[in-house]
This record gives sequence, C-alpha cells and structure tokens, in this order.
Amino acid sequence: MIKDFQGVRKNNNQTEFCVRSPKAQKVELCLFSDDEQTETKIELTKSENGNWSVLLNDIKEGQKYGYRTYGEYNPDKRCFFNPNKLLVDPYALEVTRSLNDISTNDKYILFGNNDYDSVTIAPKSIVRFFDKADLEKKYPYLYKKPHHSWAKTHIYELHVGNFSADKPDVVPSNRGTLSALNQSAEYFKDLSYNQIELMPLTPTMADMHLEKNKGLSDQWGYNPINHFAIDPRYGKIDDLLAFINDMHKENIEVCLDVVYNHTGESKNDRFLLSYKGLDPDAYYRFSPHDGHSFVDTTGCGNGFNPNSGQGGRIIKDSLMFFSDICGVDAFRFDLAGDCALDNNLKFNSNGNFMQIVREVSELTGAKMSGEPWSAVGGYFLGQMEDIYEWNDKHEHCLRKFIRGEHGQVGSLAYFMAGADSKRKINVFTKHDGATAYDWATYQQKNNYDNNENNRDGSNDNYYSPSANDEVRLTKTKSAHALNTLARGVPLSLSGDELWRSQNGNNNGYAKPFPLKWKDLSAEQKERYLFERKLNAFRQEHPIFSNIDGASDEIMPNGNPSWEWININGEQMRQCDWDFKYNRYLAYVLNGQDKNGTRFDDDFLVMTSGNVESSLQVKLPKPPHIGSWKVVFDTSKRTSEIDDTEYEKGSTYNIAPHSVVVMTCKRDENAAKEKWLLNIKDAKSR
Repeated sequence: MIKDFQGVRKNNNQTEFCVRSPKAQKVELCLFSDDEQTETKIELTKSENGNWSVLLNDIKEGQKYGYRTYGEYNPDKRCFFNPNKLLVDPYALEVTRSLNDISTNDKYILFGNNDYDSVTIAPKSIVRFFDKADLEKKYPYLYKKPHHSWAKTHIYELHVGNFSADKPDVVPSNRGTLSALNQSAEYFKDLSYNQIELMPLTPTMADMHLEKNKGLSDQWGYNPINHFAIDPRYGKIDDLLAFINDMHKENIEVCLDVVYNHTGESKNDRFLLSYKGLDPDAYYRFSPHDGHSFVDTTGCGNGFNPNSGQGGRIIKDSLMFFSDICGVDAFRFDLAGDCALDNNLKFNSNGNFMQIVREVSELTGAKMSGEPWSAVGGYFLGQMEDIYEWNDKHEHCLRKFIRGEHGQVGSLAYFMAGADSKRKINVFTKHDGATAYDWATYQQKNNYDNNENNRDGSNDNYYSPSANDEVRLTKTKSAHALNTLARGVPLSLSGDELWRSQNGNNNGYAKPFPLKWKDLSAEQKERYLFERKLNAFRQEHPIFSNIDGASDEIMPNGNPSWEWININGEQMRQCDWDFKYNRYLAYVLNGQDKNGTRFDDDFLVMTSGNVESSLQVKLPKPPHIGSWKVVFDTSKRTSEIDDTEYEKGSTYNIAPHSVVVMTCKRDENAAKEKWLLNIKDAKSR
C-alpha cells in the first residue's frame, strides 16, 4: 500500500481506500449501488498512524461510498462516533448531492446525538481518478496559465449561481452552474477583467435558522463539509476544468475563494457529516479551558485547526489539488487572519498556515490573497506576509469621501497613493456588504429576510442614499473610478456594472440575488459602458497599474512623478492638508521615466466630495508642453465626453461626488528631444 496517503487511489490493479480516525474502535467502508438502495459494508484495517484502509478489486470510477465510525459518543471527551451517521470522505473529489436545499426536519437527521440513520440524506462520496497527462489532452489550455503580474491584475468577484441564474442566452438547465460560465469569456474580456474570483464552490451545509420553506439556504457556501469536491448545484470538477481551460484560452486567470477557518458541521451538538465523526482532535480548535468546547473564532461555529498535522495537511493537499491538477491560478482565503492564529489564538505570520501558503505558492506559482482579519481574533492588515490583503480601510475611506464627509482628504490621498501597503487588494464593494447600487440608494441595511432580525451584516457601510438616478449613477461611477485607479490591485463585485441590487440586504448569504440581464435602463447601460471604458483605460496605461506606491521623485523634466494639486491649480501646501473642510483632492502623474523618455502620458486626476454644489477649480500646468483633455467625468455620460482642450490656468467645474480624469498626450520622440534640450541649456548656463 502507498504509505500514509488518504482518499482513494489506484494501487496496481486494485483500488485503495484510506481514511484517518485514530480514536475510532472500528471503521466501515460503505459501498452503494448506483441507485443507492443497496449498501455493502466492509470493515477496514487500522495502521499504527491512525489510518484505516483496504484494497479492493473491481472498483470503477463513479462508485459511491461513505464511512461509518464506531466508538464512544461523548462530546466532553471530544468523541463523536456514531455509526448511524454516514460520513463524507474528507478527500472525496465528488459527492452525490448538495445539502443546500434540504428541509429543516431533514437537518435534524444529520445531528450526531440521535439514532436516526442519515444514509438517505447524507451525500455519498464518489470515486474519481485524475491524471494530468489525460487532462492535458482533453483540456489543452488547462496548464497554460496566464501568469499575469499583480500590477496588471483586475479581479472580478463572482458568485456562480447569481451570475447566470437569469441569463437569457444560457440553456435553462445550465443556469447557475459552472457550465454557464464557459460562455462568458467574451463578457469578461469586454470588461477587461483578467482574473475571475469564484466564491466558494465546495460542498456546504446551511445552519438551522436557514429554513427551506422560507426560501433560505447557504447561498454563498462559506460552510464547507469537504475541501476537494464541487457542490453539485454548480456541477462537478469536470465543469470546473472546462471553465478553467476556456478562461486560459482567453488569457484569463481563475481564482478560488477557499474557506479553511471553520466548517459546516457547526457546534458540538449539531451536524455529524465528516471531520467531526472521524478525527475532531486534528480538524478543530478546542478550548484550552475545558478541553472539549469548540473554539469559535469566526462567529460561524467550530473553528478549523490549521496548526495540527492533519488540519494543515488537508489544507495543503486541497490547494495542491486545485492548483496542480485543476490548473487554478490563484486563491483567496476567507478570514486568512483567523487561519494564521496559533494554538493560543495569537497571530503568527510564520505559523503553519502561512508556511503552507508560501510553500504552495512556490511550488505552483499560485497567487495568494485574503482577508487579514479574524472575526473575533484581531485585525492584521499589513502583517500577512506574502499574501495580498483585502483592504476594508480603503473601502471605508472611499465611501466617506464620496458621500461628503469632512476630514477625509488626507486619508484618501494615503490610499490613492498606495502608501498603506504594496500588497493591497482595493475593494469598494464585495460579496459581504451593500452592492454599489444599494449603497447609493438605501439609508441602512435591510437584512430581515435572513431570519436573524437584522442583527447580521456589517453596520459600517457608510451609505450615501439618493432618490435621483443621475446622482446615484455619478456616485457609483466615481467609487469605481477611485477604486480602479488607486495604487493596488482592483477588485470589482460582479453585477455592479449592471447596478445589481440586493434590496438593501448587505449580507446576501442566505438567498439568491441574481444579475438582471434584460430590460436594462439607460442608467444601467451607462454604468456598464463606463466600467468597460475605465477598466480598459487602466490596462492600457502602466502609470495606473504601478502598485509600488506613489513617489514624489523628480524626473529629468524637473517635475515630480506624482504631485498633489490644490483647488487653485498649485502644489498642495500643509494648510491645504490641514483644512478639515476641504473636500477636493487632485494629483498629477508624470509620464516621463528616469531616463527622460515617455513610458506613459501625463494625467490629472480630480475628485470632489462636495455635496452642495459644483466646485470651480483651476487646472495646473502639465508636466510637459501641451494641454489637458477630459478622459472621464463621472457626472457625464460616456457619450458626452468631447475633445475640448484646457490650458494651464483654465477653470473646470466639477460636479458633486464626481471624479474627473484628464490627459496630456505625450509624443515619445518630442519628449526626449525636449529633455535633451533642457540638459544642453542647463550645461550652457
């Protein structure tokens, strides 16, 4: 037998099953007929390392199976053995059913503290074998990864179900699945998104308060019961492979949102589905005080333990499976700060989890990002070494500025210049929070449909409501502009480009909120056109995709590479920064490099958080000869932008809540000749 492997593998002409359960007294492998009406139980043999295994003949792909464990059921001793509960193989690569849609009564059958046999409800594991050589023949682009630099990456966070649930050009049976995404490459390319971040795909379990008869389920999937398989509501691993192959063909990366901080087995007295019934000591964090209570660092139930040998191993193995076998390009870690807590619940940037992340990244080239916080364990922004960090401080600052709060100019400058981090994921909207449309529409969150009395979801959304569609449009365009043009890696929430609403729900985990593709209003069409133009603009101009942070270094033409400008078109003074009622921020980007040659055009970026009226501002002198032309004005429709030229000292009216981007085109040869003339003049003097 293959030493210390877990899962199912071919072993010469036989098939080996192996599962870890050190404290079990007996473990049975249960094989099921295709119709699941016949169950054959096979007792496994235990090895010294706590693994149970068996070699069998005549096992084919598609064989359904599960495990039953025997021993004491005593939560006070961290024992949850109950042979009445069929357990999913932690290493299963496919399962038969989703637990997303079961009734509340059926959920009780999955509780570990009763004698109901869960065989009719529990998912069956399915035997699958994957060979890289065979996959490469079937999917020729699977391993041809784009490898975009972080500087050129633009992330599109997407929920598979919401994206295509109402898409008219998708076959109805494929809507809401991975198969539907295979038709979407042109859409992503049209919007210049080159990394598609898929929200959790692995099998999930909804908690008790999410009742099927109220239309509630674990829509988002942040309660995994397995870290390898795909929840059947989205399809199978094969569908993910086909999607990744199609994306790679179009030079688009695929990122998976993965959850290693807690599982769907919930609290001590709840579900017995997999990990808890096999090896709870290895997979979960327990209280150091009483030794048996599950530690809840996430607010969602029992915390997963990345610090144990087995907990860390399954994290690494699943990351390697998706990256090395499935061709996944990147991973986003939910509550990465929680995963990085040590056994004393202290953050450790060199702990087991972070070491695993670095090792997998080095082995596969996968790009890593995540949330630098724990739900109740702390906030670690700037400390997640080698992981690009989601930055909610950036998000809050943008919202406060655009809605007109005083005292935000300094903070906005700090974030726009990337002074906070060189590993920053810029977010304005994301799955957990209000959509852009709802942010500009609602006064406060409206989460009553989640069946939690509106207690769930963040209270810090900094809403900026308006009843006027034009004002809402300006605000959401401005927010997207500032988020996209700030130093860092921009992330956009799927559906914001079409003004998707969640009816004020800022925690839409419990029910679907699909994108609407038909009968778009003029404002929705404009929102899409603006996003398309802005995203392409960032990709075309390297001066905006510099993620190393702004510098005021003086270029050969005598101008700084980045210069802050006040309302009078002059360099910002300390009194301008200190004036708390100032709600105007502008800066000039110099398109000349250290050698005096052009690497981009010159740009002027201006934004107003003024809410009462337009601001009349003076335009500064461009870094080289020429005049300014408007590229974007978020208060105007894309079709209204003209070629008017603005000289130094000209005035421009900036509407409330808006962002204006101007350019001064450079001719590379002319710029270099002018630089040489300046050098000669300096020498002659």
